[in-house]
Amino acid sequence: MDFRLTEDQQQFDRAFGDFVDTEILPNGYAVDHSDDFPHANYKKLAAFGYNGLTHEEQYGGTQVDGITSLIAQEHLARACASTFLSAGACVGLFGHPLAMFGSEEMKSEIIPGLVDGSLIGAWALTEAHCGTDSAAMKTTARKTDTGWVLNGSKMFITNGHCADWILVMAKSDPSRGHAGISNFLVKKGTPGLSASKPLEKMGLRGSPTAALYFEDCEIPDAWLVGEPGMGFVQAMKTLESGRIGMAAFGVGIAQAALDEALAYTKQREAFGKPIIKFQAVHFKIADMKVLVDGARILARRVAWLHEQGQASQAQYSAAKLFATEAAVKCTDLSVQVHGGYGYMSEYRVERLYRDARLGPIGEGTSEIQRRIIAQETQALFA
Repeated sequence: MDFRLTEDQQQFDRAFGDFVDTEILPNGYAVDHSDDFPHANYKKLAAFGYNGLTHEEQYGGTQVDGITSLIAQEHLARACASTFLSAGACVGLFGHPLAMFGSEEMKSEIIPGLVDGSLIGAWALTEAHCGTDSAAMKTTARKTDTGWVLNGSKMFITNGHCADWILVMAKSDPSRGHAGISNFLVKKGTPGLSASKPLEKMGLRGSPTAALYFEDCEIPDAWLVGEPGMGFVQAMKTLESGRIGMAAFGVGIAQAALDEALAYTKQREAFGKPIIKFQAVHFKIADMKVLVDGARILARRVAWLHEQGQASQAQYSAAKLFATEAAVKCTDLSVQVHGGYGYMSEYRVERLYRDARLGPIGEGTSEIQRRIIAQETQALFA
């Protein structure tokens, strides 16, 4: 891999970075103090073209290369992690499996709305009693003469209460474990579908999270995504790009924490000089810089390998694991550098600290990433 960005990638880096600094970053405090979907930011992203970066031209997208897409995600996470999460749930976690496995009718009807920002999507995998262990899900899909009937519930669903379309994983054949899981589209307003109000969270408060309930929710055959029993395989493919996205999430937040620390230490004085002059601060800045650079390299490596079809599961996991844990470490260091002010909500690092903590939990915990990495590493030396 050549780590130098092409001229086009450099131009995009500058243009999108300037865009988020002007149009997204200033709204961060207001978004954090709302439990609603960040509609204004989502529309701005769509107008810039962000929503279409990973979708085909025939559906209104531009489908750029993997590194360019990663650059965009890093910048958005740096500017507003809540907007990153909700937009990613729409165009990524919901949009990517639809693009990969959905029928032409599904894609033609829904993807253009994701790209232009007129539709909101959600992906419903997690349940209250299980996350990583998807085979333990209890939501079922019973076949009927005309379609399917869903019963069950989902938990921690990003955009769940406001999504126009939801991609729902359910057991269509409970006797077959992972091989008996299927994916279904459910449209907002379908009888039997209901949602909780947005759940109160530590961080990412501007990205609404809700519980979903399905009670004899009837859907037509046409809303089955792909073949019956292929839901788990579809989910694993979705999580590959999702873990690249979470690596970008970590890089963006870690970079923001470093930026805030540098700005603060240059203007804050103690004992007659800026605190950037003190060795204790030097070391914190150095540690943050190493974490940011390491996370970015791992993220860009796996994004490039993914595009070549050469990435292993351990490489997806390594990027996600390192970058999200780097974000937690960097935000902690940045809060420490800020001292008492870092604990105040008027300072951005307080929000970054809260937002970063989702990274080692969401889309596969740090523990499951370590398990994947260890299993693949052990196999190499078996």
